[in-house]
Amino acid sequence: MNLHHEDYQHKVYIRRKSPTWWLRNIKYFMFMMRELSSAFIGAFLLLFLYELFLISKGEAVFNQFQTSLRSPAFIVFYVIALIFALYHTVTWFGVVGRIQQVKVGKTKVPPSLVTASAFAGWIVVSIAIGLFFFGVI
Repeated sequence: MNLHHEDYQHKVYIRRKSPTWWLRNIKYFMFMMRELSSAFIGAFLLLFLYELFLISKGEAVFNQFQTSLRSPAFIVFYVIALIFALYHTVTWFGVVGRIQQVKVGKTKVPPSLVTASAFAGWIVVSIAIGLFFFGVI
């Protein structure tokens, strides 16, 4: 029996997915929202870098840009970026205990304690920064 490669008909199974496949499951939806959060955080950081660049262009240009940042569109963007940043932070610190194994001597720290300490550190640093900016410190 002499079979040539041309004699075989290969059919590749291609599973069709709709563009909205991730909307059918809450876990997939939350994962996609976490991934989308990086776009908003990146846009906020680019805006911040542009603001730092404008400082070098003089006070008048910087003040004009600051005035434009107080528009309703930018305020909505800031609120969305803050929500995404908080969501990204909470989900990241939520898995820290599972991915970061901490040992003290020969004892392994429980993952829940690692996660709790990450949240506690975040809260302490956030309070310290808030107090600094409100002039208490």
